[in-house]
Amino acid sequence: MAYIPGFFMIEPSAEQSKHRAAGLFVRKEKKFDVDIFREQLKEIRLETRRNSAALIEQLKKTLAECDGIETTSAKDAKEAASLIKAFAGDREIASINKSNVVINEIRPELHRVGLKTYLRYYGEFKNFEGDKFQKKIEDYWSLPNIHDKHLVESFDIKRRIPITSPSESKDYIAILGVNAISAEDGSVYFLQHMSNISKDIEQAYKVVVVLSIEKILKNSIDAVNHTRAMGIFGLESILLDLIPHDVEKFDFDSLPLVKNEKAKEIMFIIYDNGRSDLLNTPYQDLFLCIDCRACARQCPVGQHIPFEKDMVYSPKNYLLGSLQGWLHPFEFCLHCGRCEVECPVNIDIPSLIWRSQFEYYERHPRGLKKRLLDDPELLAKLGCLSAPISNWSVKNPFVKLLTEIFVGINRDANLPTFHRETFRDWFKGAKNV
Repeated sequence: MAYIPGFFMIEPSAEQSKHRAAGLFVRKEKKFDVDIFREQLKEIRLETRRNSAALIEQLKKTLAECDGIETTSAKDAKEAASLIKAFAGDREIASINKSNVVINEIRPELHRVGLKTYLRYYGEFKNFEGDKFQKKIEDYWSLPNIHDKHLVESFDIKRRIPITSPSESKDYIAILGVNAISAEDGSVYFLQHMSNISKDIEQAYKVVVVLSIEKILKNSIDAVNHTRAMGIFGLESILLDLIPHDVEKFDFDSLPLVKNEKAKEIMFIIYDNGRSDLLNTPYQDLFLCIDCRACARQCPVGQHIPFEKDMVYSPKNYLLGSLQGWLHPFEFCLHCGRCEVECPVNIDIPSLIWRSQFEYYERHPRGLKKRLLDDPELLAKLGCLSAPISNWSVKNPFVKLLTEIFVGINRDANLPTFHRETFRDWFKGAKNV
């Protein structure tokens, strides 16, 4: 018998916290153990990685039995955008959620095919003063470390969105990247902090659901735990890019209502974009990622790199973009290791970034600027040989500007003072005195 899969919103909730506190009070319930939850989450992700191909096939069979659902597959972002454009018809306005898959990978191709995308999430902020907020939460060290205080957020299933009957809609298309989907019954789960996703599912004339293959889980229990984990480990990191951009805003509430004579049209896209190829490479641990972006929370360069405002940033997202070919290797990484410490499934991101850099420059010869910056010892020797002229140069504003343009060293950087006499020469002289 045909059926419609459920669309479930998992949202912040006080209910679990209340029950947990009450249980502790009467000594019938233990504290929520974050470490045990991490272990359970990693086992879910490992099982998902081991059985990815089988889960994809199971999901296809499940969705084939669903009434009113069009299911297709896209090997890359270009194909996904073409499918979405054909499904949208003559509609040009699209609402997207803050899915890194949709924003980072598919959005540029959506613009290429003529769709205008907006983040309805930002439209949910009323009387939001971005400048004042930016001064309060400017860098990762301003974020509260609530888990160290033994505080854990609660996330519960708050609502199921009905899509079975005809209704009044607004004339736009919604493109939503899922947080998890159950291969067993096709239930879809979204982590929602505002009300943008539920509004899009209820109001959009047509809905596209993007199913990135690593988000296809065995059953609804695993999918719920996966989505809850995204909220628990990623709540602090959402503050880092909370600032709305006017170009991404659109007043969807002002659009006129259009009467639907039939049930809402929904298309599911099973989306790969090179992910399955990673399963047989040293980068297979990226398949464990739940996209909570906890790795961005302690990244010391995440708020300062120039492209951060155009993407859902995290060290893992940047590394994946590099492997997919739309970003250069992560040259800004300091290899401090904080991303690995924060990761709830212990992905060794720094080592993978190192590997991606080595592999990239094996295929692409380094330019002069790259060779100079990769060999600071050579720069130091040149500075010592040309001292004191080199010391005058590094303080001259015009020379510093040229150095920034052609070498890549910021004009405000404090460079060392060079001496013709090396420490080794000085030490030998001191011994002979």
